[in-house]
Formats: sequence, structure tokens, C-alpha cells
Amino acid sequence: MSAIIYKPPETIKAFIKDYAPSRLFYSWIVGPVGSGKTTGLFFKLAYMAKLQKPSPDGIRRTRAVIVRNTLPQLRDTTLSSWNYWFKHGQAGDWLATQNKFVLRFDDVECEVLFRPLDTADDVARVLSLEVTFAILDEFVQIPREIVDALSARLGRYPSAVDGGATNWGMWGSSNPDTEDNWWFDYLHSGENVRRYVPGAEPVPGKNATYFEQPSGFLDVAENVENLPGGRDYYTNQAQGKPEAWIKQFIEAEWGFSAAGKPVIESFRADLHVAKKPLIFNPGLPLIIGLDPGITGSALVFGQEDHSSRLLVMGELVQSGYGANRLIQERLRPYLRRRFPDAKVVISPDPAAANRAQTDERTVVDVFRRYFDVKVETNNRFPLRLAAIEHYTTRLTPAGPALVIDQDQCPQLVRALKGGWKYVHDTKKGETKPEPEKNQYSHVADSFGYLARYFHRQADREARYTASGQKRFVPPKTWGSSYHVR
Repeated sequence: MSAIIYKPPETIKAFIKDYAPSRLFYSWIVGPVGSGKTTGLFFKLAYMAKLQKPSPDGIRRTRAVIVRNTLPQLRDTTLSSWNYWFKHGQAGDWLATQNKFVLRFDDVECEVLFRPLDTADDVARVLSLEVTFAILDEFVQIPREIVDALSARLGRYPSAVDGGATNWGMWGSSNPDTEDNWWFDYLHSGENVRRYVPGAEPVPGKNATYFEQPSGFLDVAENVENLPGGRDYYTNQAQGKPEAWIKQFIEAEWGFSAAGKPVIESFRADLHVAKKPLIFNPGLPLIIGLDPGITGSALVFGQEDHSSRLLVMGELVQSGYGANRLIQERLRPYLRRRFPDAKVVISPDPAAANRAQTDERTVVDVFRRYFDVKVETNNRFPLRLAAIEHYTTRLTPAGPALVIDQDQCPQLVRALKGGWKYVHDTKKGETKPEPEKNQYSHVADSFGYLARYFHRQADREARYTASGQKRFVPPKTWGSSYHVR
């Protein structure tokens, strides 16, 4: 292979050199369009192949499979990028009938297999391979079942007779997708994945690294010197594009599908999400919005401060819990840990006051054994919507009227960012008046009951004033004031 001069951006350079000797590892990189991610995939392969221990004949042999969701994407994008850097006859040999490139440089020989995942047969062929490495181009399009199964095929080449695999692993690149894609939870949960921070040491016990390239609009945007128009590339790309597209493909932010209209369009994460943890005030009541149910339930915890701001401090989202079990196993332990000595008021779905078919008790009856419960008589969705927008559309002298602790309320924030959405009926050409029932419905409804608890008090005050009833005003004093001895 003739010498190739490649100067990767800083994030991609770190991505290329991220590996874990002698154990399964994963590296994932997300960034804007045109940021050089796919090229980084290939040069990481060359880097990893060079680290393989030589076989008895002195050749460092490895095998990799590069996967793309469909054959047209694989052919038109992935293979096109590969051929730009690794040309047939110079960097190795392209075997068209096998969809394989044999990469050769120095003492390295790496078989690179290109495979789509269009059909069940395609998937079966990929999952029967024995490879050293797996590379996922646009990994957000790959289902978890395939990723998990493919991981079991790594490190199987070369055989033990030829010295075995020195390093093995899986890596991939992608633009960000929507937050309801399973990849978002996997990459951001922190359970097995560490986020790359320049200069930080690897975290023990985590076998995956998540790299994030900066927004294309920032001064530190990467690979701009190789883009048409340089720094103007991204500003030109943004012209006429929807905001959701710009955030996803230029600013590299995870979002939600544009197919559904967010229920709360006035919610702005940069405005309504707290910049630091919210502090519980034990002198104020803690209100808990409750949406009960065996198939799914949620509780959202909040207070209204002295500036009339709604501070949302916590959430509990679960399934399979009846009222008693929810209280004993989830709610009471959570209160002891997060809100000790809180003056608790439950604001439930009014339907929770209906008698169950199995016995005479209601969910409200069960909760009243332990807490103060305030049930509203009206369950109409427009009232909850108005209550939420009462806070999302106002500013107070202390700041926005709604402030949410994202670390404590991740599901609620994702719901308000667009996971809680209306569905457009394409056959009728209209948007349905009620939000879609999905994984965000329970936490969003609970938040609506919380907001409604405070908003209906404001409603009462407004009606009281509008009815002509005046607040008590002390009488004016004429002459000497009264004295009491």
C-alpha cells in the first residue's frame, strides 16, 4: 500500500486509538454530517490490524466485517468512502464476487467483508461469520438483537493455531438519531459506557467509549477544512432546513421524530431544564402528580416556590405495580431517601377515585391510608394542557416559571422534548386531538396532574377577583387612633 497521509480531527484521533487489549470492547462516535466519521472507522481498522500479533509466518492476519443497514447504502456510501482511501491494486485487492477487500500494508493482511442487513438471510450470514472486528456504519439503524449476536462472533479469527486474536472489538459511527431509539439509552445511561473526555483515564468496569464531535456551527467544528466552502458548509446546509434537521445533522443533538407534533411546543430544554440540581424546601409541601395503573404508572414530584415557579425535582416510572406495592416498594423508600420529612400531597388522576371491579377499594383509598390526597373532579385533557403551558410560557422575576431537574427527571424531559406527541392521521389528513399512548404518556400525564394542582389554585384566585369580591382592606382612620391598655 502506498503511503496515505491522513490527519484526523482530535475527536476522531482519540476514537481511532481507543482500544482495550485482550478483551471485548466497543467504541462509538456521533457527529454532524461531513465530520469525517466514516473515514475514522476505516483508519481505526488499519490501526487495530497493525496491533495484531504476527502469525508463525510473520504476517499479522485479521478479519473484519463492515455492516450497513441496506445494500444501496452499503454500496453507494460505505464502499464509495472505502474506495477513496483504499484503492484496488494499491492498498490491496477487491474480490467482487465475495464483496471482500484484502487490505495489505507492511506485514499486515486484513480481510474486510462488506455486508448489508436487508433480509433475514443477510443477517444470518453476518451472524455466522468468524471475525476479529465488526464495524457498524450508521449504527443507530442497527437493531440491538443484531449488535448483541454479532458481538459473540468477535475475536474468532485468526485461529489459536495461528496465534489467536490479540485484540478484538466492535466500533461504529453515526449521526444522532431520536431519543426513543434504544441506542440513546445505551450510550447515555452510564452503566457500561464512558463518555470520552480529553485527558480522562478509562473508567474501570466499562467496556465501551462514547465519542461526541462538536456542532458544525462551533469554532471547534471538525473536518471543516475538507468540506466544500469550509466553515460556510454548515451555514449553507442549514438554509431552508427544519429546525429538527439542523439540530440532528449539524448540531449533532439527539431529538425526536418529526413525524409527530410535540404536545408542549412551548417547552425549551435550554430554558426549562435546571443548570444545577434543585434543592428541596422542607418548609413547602411536596406535591406528587400520580398516574396509576398496572400496565404502567408514574409519579412526578414538585414544589411551587415563593416566586410562583414550578420546580420539578423527581420522577418514578414503572410497570407492573399495584397501588399497595407501588407505595411500599417504590414511593416510600424514594421519599425517605430524597425528601425526608416532606409534607406530601398526592394529586392523582381523578379516575383513580373510581371503584375497582375486583373489590370496593379505589387507588385513592389505598393512598389515603398513608398520604393526604387531593382529587380534582375534572379529568379533561385541555385543563392539564393549559396548566402545563401556564408554566412553560411564563417568566418570573426569578427566571422561567418551570424548572426541571434533568438528572432526576430524564423521562419527563424526554417526554416534553417530543416523546409525548400527537399523531398525524395520514388517511384523514388531520392530527388526532389526544396524544399518542407510548412510553412517555404516564410520566407526562403525571406531570399534568402536578401542574394542574397548582394551576387550579391560581384559577380560583382569578375567579375570586373577577367576581367582584374584594379582599379585606383596613378602614382609614380619622382623628386619633385607638389605644389599648
